[in-house]
Amino acid sequence: MDASNYFNLLIGIGKTNTLPDSAVLSDNLLTRRVFLPDGWQELPDSDLLLLFKGLVVLEEYWFTSGEHIGSTTDTKFVYRELKNRQLDDDYSIGNWAFQLSSNPYVPLDSGNRHGAETIYDYLKWEKDYASRVADEMEEAAHRREEKKRLKAEQHAKRLKEKEIRDKKLGFKKDD
Repeated sequence: MDASNYFNLLIGIGKTNTLPDSAVLSDNLLTRRVFLPDGWQELPDSDLLLLFKGLVVLEEYWFTSGEHIGSTTDTKFVYRELKNRQLDDDYSIGNWAFQLSSNPYVPLDSGNRHGAETIYDYLKWEKDYASRVADEMEEAAHRREEKKRLKAEQHAKRLKEKEIRDKKLGFKKDD
């Protein structure tokens, strides 16, 4: 199947959000034997959006048929382009894909959704996670500083005890 026909098929799927009957799908589309051909970045915004939707629907069919695409999904690249073109600033298209797809790499290439049911929940989790990591790093730095302080105090205490012991044993004279 040439690129133009593949794009047209995906755009058609994107318009209806359903797969055509299997007679329309060629054998190489019933399983994942085709990858997104070059040239998709040149599509106009409206076609790119429909291409993305068509890819999500087709890849969901593949994924649920046992073709576990995972991180090799083409949708993540198309979604990145949608975001670059500012066609999904409110994440509504991404949320549609997030909820429809069984592949955790769609559309954000995250690989783990951490139990989120919407893209908004996932983005909140991601933001909270970054905050938690920063807090934990700050706490770890504080613990290291406290450990250094305690170690210095213990060392000073041992030196003082040694000095007292040395005086008692006559190794050191009073000043």
